[in-house]
Amino acid sequence: MRGNRIYISRIQKRMFLLAFATAFTAAFTQTIAVLVDNVIVCTFYGETEIAAVILAGPFFYLLEIPAAGLAAGLQTVCAKDLGSGAVDRVNRQFNQLFFLSAIVLTFLTAASFLFVPKMAVLFGARGKTAALQPYAVNYLYGLSFEILPYVLFCIMTPIVIMDNGGKLISIASICGCITDIVFDLLSVRFGWGLFGIGLASSLSAAVYFLAAMLHFLKRNRVIRLRPVRIRLRELKEIFISAAPKAAFSLANALRSAFLITLVAVTGGVVGTCVLSIHEAVTYTISILATGVAGAVGILTGICCGEKNGEELEGIGILAHRWTLFLSGGTAIVLAVCARPLSAALTESGAAEELLVFALHCVIIMVPFSILANARISYLQAVGKIRAAQRMAIASNLLFPLVMASLLAVPFGIRGIFMAFPAAQVMTLAASLLAHIIKTGKGFPSGADYLEVDDSFNAAPGDVISYPVETVEDCALASEQTVLFCRGHKLDARKGAMAGLCVEELTTNAAEHGRRPGQDIRTADIRIVIDAGDVIIRARDNGSPFNLLDFAGRLEAEEKEQNNTGLKILLHTAKSVSYYRTYGINTTIIKV
Repeated sequence: MRGNRIYISRIQKRMFLLAFATAFTAAFTQTIAVLVDNVIVCTFYGETEIAAVILAGPFFYLLEIPAAGLAAGLQTVCAKDLGSGAVDRVNRQFNQLFFLSAIVLTFLTAASFLFVPKMAVLFGARGKTAALQPYAVNYLYGLSFEILPYVLFCIMTPIVIMDNGGKLISIASICGCITDIVFDLLSVRFGWGLFGIGLASSLSAAVYFLAAMLHFLKRNRVIRLRPVRIRLRELKEIFISAAPKAAFSLANALRSAFLITLVAVTGGVVGTCVLSIHEAVTYTISILATGVAGAVGILTGICCGEKNGEELEGIGILAHRWTLFLSGGTAIVLAVCARPLSAALTESGAAEELLVFALHCVIIMVPFSILANARISYLQAVGKIRAAQRMAIASNLLFPLVMASLLAVPFGIRGIFMAFPAAQVMTLAASLLAHIIKTGKGFPSGADYLEVDDSFNAAPGDVISYPVETVEDCALASEQTVLFCRGHKLDARKGAMAGLCVEELTTNAAEHGRRPGQDIRTADIRIVIDAGDVIIRARDNGSPFNLLDFAGRLEAEEKEQNNTGLKILLHTAKSVSYYRTYGINTTIIKV
């Protein structure tokens, strides 16, 4: 704290922005590929084909159940383990889930081919829209190849990002997006129809997956891909943590199927066509929510593992700032592009006017959608699974269906599009009411919106943390640590060892994390007294430096005088763990 304001370190800001940027890039490229599918269908085909594409919407959402659910569950569990320094457990959990999923998804892919015609009917190719069935079936056949590579890529993504592979994930996503666009155009050129459009999406998923696999070819990775014995009992926590995102995707699938039927009744093929384009735009806009929610989720999980309530409050502030910034920018872009975009993507005047109205509804929905997604990710990361699951179902199924049914009566097809922002407003209002009932407080501020629980904080007198910005801060940090331990009446030897650890870690940041003649670019230290042990967490954005690997090189050195401080540290510390994520070195030492 500084005054009455919460201090947010440069390290924390950097990690949040990089977490957002990585999640944003991955989601952006994937959603751009989906939007390009719609643009190509609009340009080279007609409104019938466009309407058929929307019938595959529930398929995407069903695919998201294992993809988003397992990825979020793995991220939640592994972020906590990283925060507590349990890197070996992260390795074991990831490998078990990866190989188990590969086996199950192979059978799901085979099953999808058998039930494609029935899925098309189930998703809405019946009644007034029965003529869309053959087009929808062809599209779904092409998409079925996507199941295995896409889900495995989603499972790998949080682990690769945590292992400092965010750039590779971004590159993989960009390459996959380009692959999708190129094969979309080739399918048009050779007359493959909607089957070719769907197959292009499957090929892009294969590119995502294969490019991400390159991460594990490098030897210096903390996380390694290797066969392990699968123990379902150990994966239980991941499956439980996956429930909110799985419920979120299932709610999307059910909502989509219901709204397709409702739109077909009230708006026919024209309404279904506009809904298809609206869904694509909404899906594209959701990348903002995905970015913020991804940053909130992973950093909250790390804070949870560290029992670090101070930084958790800062995450709440950053989430609100970026929600405001992104919402304003999105509203301006959509307001300017609504009319020309509608004219370009529709054939009739009625469809154009309806799409303009639908896009204006999206403008209203964006800020509430971002906050709702971030809230769900937070609840999941801190282990409030039931609350996250209830909120996911409410925001994506219950409130949309209720509002669409009510508003469709007086407003017709337009009322259905009005239901999207109304549902998000109701979701946040319900969340606010629950907050007031639970805490007895009024409207939460940016700092306490995440409802920091006391269990996430060390006792006020048992923790100190501050940034290390100059070389002189290294010696000062060591002195303060010794005094801190002495104030807790710890053994003098333990206090001296803790001071030595801090001095060695900060000096290393000074040597490796800055240019000659400059101050340390970014570093911070956090020391916690826990049951008589001193837990030291050091972060810096210098070059990769794994203290455990360095220890192996020290053993081979002939001169015992070299790196004496580090040798003492490594031989006397109870445990040492290291990981690097978002370009940040994190070392956790227990003395």
